[in-house]
Amino acid sequence: MGLKAVGAAQGYTVLGGVVLLIFAVQMVLGGLNNAAAGDIDALIDVILGIALIIMVVLAFDACGFINYKFEKSGVVLALIGFISIVIVVRGLDINIISWLTNLGTLAGFMILLAGILLMFRK
Repeated sequence: MGLKAVGAAQGYTVLGGVVLLIFAVQMVLGGLNNAAAGDIDALIDVILGIALIIMVVLAFDACGFINYKFEKSGVVLALIGFISIVIVVRGLDINIISWLTNLGTLAGFMILLAGILLMFRK
């Protein structure tokens, strides 16, 4: 069960990470376009998009694809998934049904599930 759980966690992390990368690039590009038009709040979108890109890189690291800062850590991966959900939702909302209706929060939820799988592998 341990190897299957690690493989499933890596699959969830890759799929969620790719979706979050696309979501983050859209946030950054939209924020830059609106900031060029004079909207100050668009800078928050740019900062949150960059933070989301960093979260995806750290999720790949915590999952075990790359060895940069973390080893395989389910707790860190679950925490990164939860922080990604908070960044996408832009607030703390513990309604799991609303997490599943947005593509960005669904990707963060997949990373959260990958962390839970790594925590409880045997």
